[in-house]
Amino acid sequence: MLEGLQQLIDLQQIDDELKACETELASLPERRVGLATERESAEVRVTDAGEAVRAAEMQQRTAESELEDKEALLGKLEAQQFQIKSNDAYTVLLREMEEARTAISVAETNILEAMERIETATGEQDRAERDAKLLFARASTTESELDAREKEIGEQLSQQHGTREELCGCVPSEMLAQYQRIASSRRPAVAEVRDGTCQGCRTKIPAQLHVEMLRMERLIPCTHCHRILSPGTEAK
Repeated sequence: MLEGLQQLIDLQQIDDELKACETELASLPERRVGLATERESAEVRVTDAGEAVRAAEMQQRTAESELEDKEALLGKLEAQQFQIKSNDAYTVLLREMEEARTAISVAETNILEAMERIETATGEQDRAERDAKLLFARASTTESELDAREKEIGEQLSQQHGTREELCGCVPSEMLAQYQRIASSRRPAVAEVRDGTCQGCRTKIPAQLHVEMLRMERLIPCTHCHRILSPGTEAK
């Protein structure tokens, strides 16, 4: 194979690995933000559920207070019925007693409804707290994994950059410059030829150019995409 071409192929593989590592590394902050957002959502759910419980409890206390007041009023009115002298006054008293009984019924209904809301809200609060606990545990594990992966990628990048420098030192400068120029605008910069076709642009290579490429006396660019052509299995 032409001197330096295999090193270009190896260099391209390293560059692909570098790109993949850099892309993954760049995605880690966003993944951490996603974990923080999930935690915040879980905390909001727990807070909202707690507030719903407290609101229902307040409704129950209010209804119980109203019930107590109306029962006291009804007792007072009932005691007065034996002191009434006129029919008009007695009619007014009966109406007030009926209103008090209605208010008592409403308060009792409100108490039952509040108790149901408390039960429902308490169940939601328990679920929210349980889900939050599980989510926080998973998030903590994921964060540890991200930290470990970030360290691992850093080590890989350091190793890959070292390998890249070594490869660049083994490639003739003009060949390296041609590779870098192509790689800056399209990838892969080195495309294998299979069945007489450039695998970079899927274009058939002219027969004469194909023969020249197989001689491997110089770098041959694809006439269509200008990638460097590699004989690959064509040379076997």
